[in-house]
Amino acid sequence: MLRTENITSFYGEIQALNGLTLEARKGEITCLLGPNGAGKTTTMFTIAGILKSRTGSIFLEDEELTRESAQTIVRKGIALVPENRLIFPQMSVEENLNAGAFTRSSNDPSIENDIFKMYQRFPPLEGRRNQLAGTLSGGEQQMLAIARALMAKPKILLMDEPSLGLAPLVVKEIFSIIRQLNEEGVTILLVEQNARMALKVANMVYLLEKGKVSFSGSPEEIHQDEVIKRAYLGAEIK
Repeated sequence: MLRTENITSFYGEIQALNGLTLEARKGEITCLLGPNGAGKTTTMFTIAGILKSRTGSIFLEDEELTRESAQTIVRKGIALVPENRLIFPQMSVEENLNAGAFTRSSNDPSIENDIFKMYQRFPPLEGRRNQLAGTLSGGEQQMLAIARALMAKPKILLMDEPSLGLAPLVVKEIFSIIRQLNEEGVTILLVEQNARMALKVANMVYLLEKGKVSFSGSPEEIHQDEVIKRAYLGAEIK
């Protein structure tokens, strides 16, 4: 469904991605793991069009999106749930959801119905629909960030560190939502520092190091390779 071929990205003169090639298959959860500075968030930004690759190509269902704007990429079916959520704090919950539908016609009658569906999927948000998003708890803000991205009706959902800064019980709830979305047919590309939780939901895993893939395989293959476990994931993975 989504693939990158030898993409390179820079922040000024600092190279962050070095010939990165990966694929996220339709209907699966593909996870990117690696240490801080490995290029995980840069990968997400580059796919989403926020950061432009200098070389290489990005395809969604065989349509090249490499040079398209971020807005066009959303319209084509790629939505990003960014690290630290980045909801609009001075807007209400419902205004945030409407903002997620910015690529759709304002006269689209299905928007209101989709907002209702988001409240059904994320019940804590319904009672706070008129509450400023910045006053929500961390877990509620993450739910809102996911719901806002889903309002764009994406073909693939990019999720960057969805468990960051959340309490353990809330992390379990967020990963339950991720699993449920995938069971309903949503394709997900996931960046996550919590390797233990990520390996429980992933179909395919890429390990990144210094802006390129150092290993790719199934969670089972990672569990079976002691060198990879210790070098990249640490002793916590059992």
